[in-house]
Amino acid sequence: MDYFDEQTPAIAVQYCVAVARIARWDFPRVWPEFADDLLARIRAIAGQQQQQQQEQQQQQQQQQTMELNALYTMHLFVKTLCQRSMPAERQALRRITPPVFATVGAVYAERLGQLQQLLVSSDNQQSQLQHQVPLLRSIRMCLKILRRLLVFGYAKIEDADHDAQQFYVASSTHQAVFYDLYRRLSPAQRGSADAVPLRKIVLLYGKMYLDFQNSHAIRFITTPGVGPMLAWYWARISEEASHLVPPLDAAIASADDGGGAGDGSVMLEPLLIQGLTLYKNVVRNFFYATDGDTDGDGGAVDPEVSRCREIIDAQLVPPPLVAQMAELLMRCYLPLKPRDLVLWRDDAETWLADEAADYWNFDVRRCAEHLFVDLVSQHRDQLVALVAAAVGQEEEDENKAADPSAAFYRRDGRLAALGLCANELYDAFDFCAWLARHRTPDSPLGAAKWRAAWLVGRWVPVRFEAAQRPHAYALLLELAGPDSPLVVRVEALASLLVCVDDWDFDAAQFSAHFLAPSLERIASVLAHVEASDTRMRMVGFLGTLVQRMQRAVAPFADAIVQMVPRLWESAAGENMCQTAVLVLVTRLVEALGAQATRMQAFAAPLVAHSVDLATPAHVYLIEDGIELWRALLRNATDLDDSLLALALRIPPLLHASTDLLRKTLRLVESYFLLAGERTFACCGPAILDALHNLVADTTLAARATLVGYNALSVVVQCTPPAVCAEPLTRSNVLWTGFTRIVDHSDSALVLVHHSAFLSRVAVQYPALFGEFLAAQDAAVASVFCSHWVGLHDDITQVPARRLHAFALAVAVGSTANDGVLAVLPRAVPLWNEIISDTGSSALLYGSGS
Repeated sequence: MDYFDEQTPAIAVQYCVAVARIARWDFPRVWPEFADDLLARIRAIAGQQQQQQQEQQQQQQQQQTMELNALYTMHLFVKTLCQRSMPAERQALRRITPPVFATVGAVYAERLGQLQQLLVSSDNQQSQLQHQVPLLRSIRMCLKILRRLLVFGYAKIEDADHDAQQFYVASSTHQAVFYDLYRRLSPAQRGSADAVPLRKIVLLYGKMYLDFQNSHAIRFITTPGVGPMLAWYWARISEEASHLVPPLDAAIASADDGGGAGDGSVMLEPLLIQGLTLYKNVVRNFFYATDGDTDGDGGAVDPEVSRCREIIDAQLVPPPLVAQMAELLMRCYLPLKPRDLVLWRDDAETWLADEAADYWNFDVRRCAEHLFVDLVSQHRDQLVALVAAAVGQEEEDENKAADPSAAFYRRDGRLAALGLCANELYDAFDFCAWLARHRTPDSPLGAAKWRAAWLVGRWVPVRFEAAQRPHAYALLLELAGPDSPLVVRVEALASLLVCVDDWDFDAAQFSAHFLAPSLERIASVLAHVEASDTRMRMVGFLGTLVQRMQRAVAPFADAIVQMVPRLWESAAGENMCQTAVLVLVTRLVEALGAQATRMQAFAAPLVAHSVDLATPAHVYLIEDGIELWRALLRNATDLDDSLLALALRIPPLLHASTDLLRKTLRLVESYFLLAGERTFACCGPAILDALHNLVADTTLAARATLVGYNALSVVVQCTPPAVCAEPLTRSNVLWTGFTRIVDHSDSALVLVHHSAFLSRVAVQYPALFGEFLAAQDAAVASVFCSHWVGLHDDITQVPARRLHAFALAVAVGSTANDGVLAVLPRAVPLWNEIISDTGSSALLYGSGS
């Protein structure tokens, strides 16, 4: 702490961070007096600065630097404590909160007084701002500390000391004063570095309100001062509304000349976002819900919640304000802004990505959309009729409008409200009838076309008659034509995706007239887009279309296949985009069914790249690559050489023991069921070795042993003995199962799996099994057969019990080993049981022998 007088900002920051990080680990166990020492330093520096106000300017500047560094260290320390959740650390934070709040609050109040004196004594605005900067920086740092202590430093905010409560009540007044200071600055001054602390101070108050609302929702409503604070925010929202909707032509021309994107005259856009968010959380919040909410045991609603609801409905958001808010949002906040249109023209794909991401708490329009939806949902009886009537008057008002810009904003705002509140308006508004008579007027950069396409996508999942769907398909395909701007085409296809993926989608109705144009529109957009996000959206839509249309897409399969190589190459290095391509090809293979055999040579390289463990991309692609692999095998009638060559990649996957082990074993089974002898000739010994390592691994669960032996059983059943017998013996699979049963150290659940596989080998390869038993010592063979027969009672499934009995018969009949023959008295009752079973008797004697 002796380095708080460091004048170089970069070095001073590192000193502060170093001290805060040490305290992060040492407080309160190793360094319990840290908070007290730092508070004492802050008090001393603040006292010295007050005494030296009349001294030389250099000494005063040094004291200001020391104070700022000390406050910054305290801010980092308090921020760290607030992020911790352990009880001891929470208790430590609450213990230091009162003294820290008192000390920092005193510094905050003192600097506010000095700032007020400076404002009164200075007449030059530019000189004022320069002299205000040190004080503003100290005030800002104090605010950073106080807002966190206020939110996280008290278990119950009503138990906070008097200073903390007074600070919170007075904060709305202080914010208004600082905002007026910022507003009086010229545009040039607002863009200067000296105005940054002032701007951040105004926003810090809003952050404090939002944090307080999230952490103390009930007290946020009941604490004095919330009404004036929200009213002040609404005044700012109202007075800045007209700046959000400037004349379109002038705004776009200003952007072309290097100016703002049309709404640069807005004073402080993040302040509007804070106000809209505060109102959103007040209008509709889980903590303020009373309708149908109880305390969980049939009791009444919490009285505090009822009180909050009454305050909100009567004082904070009364019915007149609800109507005023809805009208203002529709008129100025919901319409597309000039900067949206400029981005459509200059960087359409970035705008599309931002719109799809919906970072609503960083953009005024999107934040207003969420507020409007909550407002209509919470006040449905009051606003549904108002919104429906406003949309119904849209055509009449448009004909009367003299100002094209005003008409555009009014119309777009109303249509935005119509789409956003579709779930609330479905009974009060006939969207299908409106769409049937709707005409898409000319508008700047296709904004009206985009809004029409967006509206269809919002209403189809809510209410859209089946008879009207062809009209919607035709409209969307028209809007997605090559003559429309890119944003309109992408939005039209996105809405078409909503139609296709809807529960009431009729594939037969769509395939007759709209499938071919849809594929053409998607291919056209894919040929023009460059951003990976946009490509992924289009590829995802294409995959959904293929999945819903199934066999109807077969005539267009070649056209889709021709798009894949270009998509795959353009997505090189973009793993998520390549994943979307793999999903598309998988769905196409599933849709084609048996016709997908002709796609094996095309899809095999995609699978090979996806499952190649030597490439880093396999981490992202392997799961979808295996799904494509399985789809190819599932729908194959024969194995192409390229698909057969992929079998060589199975052993490394089995050795990797990934979460995809079960699917990989399904690949083994599929290969041998399709062409067992060809597959074994290609990679049989390697697969046997990999499967042996799997079933011999005692660290795996019994389920893994089971699925491994299931795959081995398929291999044995689908491969002739002449081909498989010798490699099977060399792989030591038989010896592993034999020794496990002899040792009898595993659980019966695991031993049953070893026994089932040996039984399968005995039935399929009786000569091999007989030779294997004959080669064993009689004593060891006797122990094996004794344990093997004893496992019969642990086998629960009837087919497995029959297989076990047949294998015992093969073992006794195929070898003269005395150890095997010794179990004959115990085996006869088992055979008698199986023969007595109706199904087994039919199996044994059905041939008439």
